Amino acid sequence: MRDARLVAQPTLLVDRSGAIVRVEAEARELLKALPGRYRLHRAGGVVLLVSDDNAGTAAQPGETVALAGDVAAMPLLNLMNLLGQSRETGRVMVKHGDVERVILLKNGDVASVGSNLPRDRMGEFLMRLGKIDERQLTAAMELAQLSGQRIGQCLVQLKLLQPHELWTCIQEQMTEIFAELCSWQAGSFVLYRVPAEHPFPQTPALSMQHLLLEAVRRADEMSVFRERIPNVQARLRRTAKEATELEEEENRITFEFFDGQGQIGATVAEVASSLQVAEFNATRLCYQLLRAGLIELVKETRPPGPPFMLAAADRERIEIYNLAFREIRDEMVRAGHGDVLADGVRKYLADPNGAFADLFRYVDVDDSGALLVDPLVNNLAQLHGMGLDPATALSDALNELTFFMLFQCGELLSPKADENLGRRVRLIHASLPSAAR
Repeated sequence: MRDARLVAQPTLLVDRSGAIVRVEAEARELLKALPGRYRLHRAGGVVLLVSDDNAGTAAQPGETVALAGDVAAMPLLNLMNLLGQSRETGRVMVKHGDVERVILLKNGDVASVGSNLPRDRMGEFLMRLGKIDERQLTAAMELAQLSGQRIGQCLVQLKLLQPHELWTCIQEQMTEIFAELCSWQAGSFVLYRVPAEHPFPQTPALSMQHLLLEAVRRADEMSVFRERIPNVQARLRRTAKEATELEEEENRITFEFFDGQGQIGATVAEVASSLQVAEFNATRLCYQLLRAGLIELVKETRPPGPPFMLAAADRERIEIYNLAFREIRDEMVRAGHGDVLADGVRKYLADPNGAFADLFRYVDVDDSGALLVDPLVNNLAQLHGMGLDPATALSDALNELTFFMLFQCGELLSPKADENLGRRVRLIHASLPSAAR
């Protein structure tokens, strides 16, 4: 770990009238990488810039900042354990790219969780579990809009769910989001102290220690599952091997499901929906059958993207970033850490929860450390068809990948080597098309 006292930090100068009178070039480069709207929070002699791009990130009325930091420096498992042991009450906001998660704490336990991802909403979660269908969700949403009630309450009122089913699903949703959040390796967090009159859910808070133990268990098991099953969209099918008597009823039910799917098979997500279980549980069941040789992974290739012509400036942008990636890789190889860098980058690119997962899907690095261009362009074509600007998508994603790679270097290189590498990368980036620097 580098000594922060040896590294000159970018600075800006504010005069007594509150005007920003000077911004160093390195500070400007740092700010350019994080464009957006921010709120200022003062905590003693510290001033924080907190993103206000989405409604949940910044402080709500009556809230005050108690703690803030970098997930890479303070792992979320450690943070949550600390807050639980301290019996904190407050709102923890965690942000990584465009993804935001919130944990509401009450006396050190978890009162509720939230997310800005549509897949994490209660209605979507219940559909993934197979508890309701799209038509039923629409009816509940219409009732919720008229009555002001929550989706879950409306589903119970419409007799589409029993109260005990809803409570079980809420607990599973909280556990799943909490466990997934604790696996994040990058991002930022802010703990807000909430006012005394802050409304808490009527349902009992879940034990922090139980959730932490479950998060650790799932992370350990999932690391094993992922060696055979890359993600929940992986497709599996029945093999010719005959099944002996399956002791676990869940395994038997899962096996019977695959037995009826033919050569097409099914994805893990489809298994979860059909069996009405969480995706983690579906992954575990599929892994057990896979190990037994009763099902196999269907090797699928990515279908070609729609016709798309990459702009000359965007191709130049990729080439310049790749030049920087090669420079980073060469420095790490000289220091004896080339394999560590490559492994970290590949895990970053394959992370389905990453902020730029759609752009980096199926993307790998070659032996020189550069990104493979063809799958990157195919993904860019898909995103362009959805209305995203290619230049902006590339710049944001490749900037974050650069920061991640330099973060890895900072952990392993000497301070002098790390500083020199950062300077060389900035010189390479200086030739980027002006709109994306």
